[in-house]
Amino acid sequence: MTERRRHSLERYHPPRRPGGIENCVNEELNTGLENLTMDEGQGREFGRGRGQHRWDSGRHSQRGRGGMRGRGRGWNRSESDSYHHEGHDNRNAPHGNYGQYDEYDGEPSNYDLREELNHGHYDLRKELNQKNLHRQNEASGYDLRDELNHKRATDPEFRNRQDEESRGHDRRGQEKNGNRGYKGNEDRGNNHGNQNKLPRPKKNTENFSPSHEAPPMRVVVAPPGLSKYNKISTTRDVIIVNDLFGDPNDRIYYNKLLNEIQESGIPEQQLWKLWHGDSHLIADDKRKWKESCPTFTEIMDKIKNYFDMDIKATRLNWYRDTSEWKPFHHDAAAMKPDKARTQNFTVAVSFGCERDAAFEHAVTKTVVSMPQPNGTIYTFGKDVNILWRHGILQVPPEQQSDEGRISIIAWGWVKQTEL
Repeated sequence: MTERRRHSLERYHPPRRPGGIENCVNEELNTGLENLTMDEGQGREFGRGRGQHRWDSGRHSQRGRGGMRGRGRGWNRSESDSYHHEGHDNRNAPHGNYGQYDEYDGEPSNYDLREELNHGHYDLRKELNQKNLHRQNEASGYDLRDELNHKRATDPEFRNRQDEESRGHDRRGQEKNGNRGYKGNEDRGNNHGNQNKLPRPKKNTENFSPSHEAPPMRVVVAPPGLSKYNKISTTRDVIIVNDLFGDPNDRIYYNKLLNEIQESGIPEQQLWKLWHGDSHLIADDKRKWKESCPTFTEIMDKIKNYFDMDIKATRLNWYRDTSEWKPFHHDAAAMKPDKARTQNFTVAVSFGCERDAAFEHAVTKTVVSMPQPNGTIYTFGKDVNILWRHGILQVPPEQQSDEGRISIIAWGWVKQTEL
């Protein structure tokens, strides 16, 4: 075989890949193919399985199931040792040629180069190994897989290209899945529904460099049974207290607060006002309802004594059912210097239905959620109020109920350590 068969569908196509070693192999393959010769009439068989052909001393037949047989649909051998096409319109093809393969009179149209390479004395793999004898340190001869694995392990450019391809694949996967789990900041708001599959991290550790930078938040759970908080409070602390107001299953504080406020003699349309984008109600302090609510005073006294706190302002929020919520926001001391001079500490206590209080990072929009069972307190220092916004998460419509919740907020001053 000295000619290159331009129209054969089974012509061998060496792999085309960028890179030094791959180009070298392609050149050697092409050189080997150009130097191949075929001896006719030697009884060689080309191809395997049904539909492949055999050349035997000038006789052309088809080998398949059941041994030797005619070529089947499409081709037949005539008495003049030439070929014509059956089952197709071949009127324009002269009797005794190959149709579109008419320039290859001496070769079958189904010639299989793979069988030629694997049969007889010529072994292309052996020739490639002989041409790479300079790799004396490899006992088994040259192996392209070993070379590629070596490049993966030692070549920084190769690794960088793989990392870029991997990142591109991740981005395409996110686009294909509609960016599930990658909500933009502008859409995030306070609506945190169930997210689908999350991407797995590629590394379990990203950075081994020492760092003494203060964390943006430090969560502290107060030990049970304390009458007064006994730890040093820092500007980045979020403190959780679970037992200051008794058993979480006992809703006595919620019921007493609601009854005392409603029986204060102030008309409801004057007592309650929609707040923070009409997301919930607050009790209007201008209506002097606190004078008729001793339970509120009891709660404030407990908070003041427990944290040794100078309380400057308070608010009572009422969430009538679980459809009501609180958008993420900063307290006034984060933006108003006059408030910041007297308020470095926020306390929130929940009564009634358990809801999730959450913090949203002001820059990254990362959300940290903390369930608040009945009677639970959470607090935060002045840096937390600047670095994070806080709010009450929405409940999905299918999970909503008629249960109500009261939260009482106190702003004031405590001793704090800077982080």
